[in-house]
Amino acid sequence: MILKQSNVHPTLLLGYDVESRGTGGFGFEEAARFLKVAVPLHKELQVPCTLFICGMTLENNIKEFQKVSAEHADLFDLQQHTYSHVLLKTVVQDNETGITVYSGGDPGKIREEIQKTNGLFKKYLDVNCIGLTGPYGYYRGLSDRLDLLKILHESGIRFSRTFARNEHDWFPVPFSKQPFWYEEQGFGDILEFPVQGWQDCVWRNSHGWDKHEEYFQHIKKGIDYIAEHKLTWNYVQHDWSSLKEDPEMLITRRIITYALERGVRIRSYLDYYKESLAIREGLSK
Repeated sequence: MILKQSNVHPTLLLGYDVESRGTGGFGFEEAARFLKVAVPLHKELQVPCTLFICGMTLENNIKEFQKVSAEHADLFDLQQHTYSHVLLKTVVQDNETGITVYSGGDPGKIREEIQKTNGLFKKYLDVNCIGLTGPYGYYRGLSDRLDLLKILHESGIRFSRTFARNEHDWFPVPFSKQPFWYEEQGFGDILEFPVQGWQDCVWRNSHGWDKHEEYFQHIKKGIDYIAEHKLTWNYVQHDWSSLKEDPEMLITRRIITYALERGVRIRSYLDYYKESLAIREGLSK
């Protein structure tokens, strides 16, 4: 069911996938480096965000995440990204380079990873995690996987960010894909946040990591579009990609500043979910 919002404010939901875990050339310390830059940036600009954290990354940066949770809970919403970045669904990526298949995890493994990570959040951060982003992202999110929605629901997950690819399991995802409840699937209390446009790392890897101005102009067009059409943009960056060729996160600063100048409100995923739930419950009375 398409989300019904009582407001008409254009909204940017800034979510970082915090997934550095000793693979792909990005060690566990990359997440700590990211926090050293991102925390003061968001504190200075006073804008909230969501960190979708892999359990493995949390385990190897416990003190750093505990500090964020204890001192900056007003700005940093902490949610999960599975334990080891296991894919929830198989991705059949079809683009100009051909077809590439990335295998999804076994449902039992997925359940284990989600519940293990929620346990780590509670143990180390005293956070009851109710949000999850799916590694890689998938066409239609979990609309066609009732078994996975059941696992999420039984694990306490009430909002997800898994719809992050188009019908070719590629990009971009159109802005017409707005947040929706999994009503038709029988899980009407789980809210899905489609990731529109391009994932930051895919666009920058294709066009060049040093193309700072080009990337900013690309994002600027998206902000202009949601401002004009009063839409919600579920925008994604990653811990490692936010720092790559931009160690001070100057691009991120420009994106946030421009969004505020355009009158776009910036929210965390948790706050948006709570707001949406309150509106839904109000409409049902």
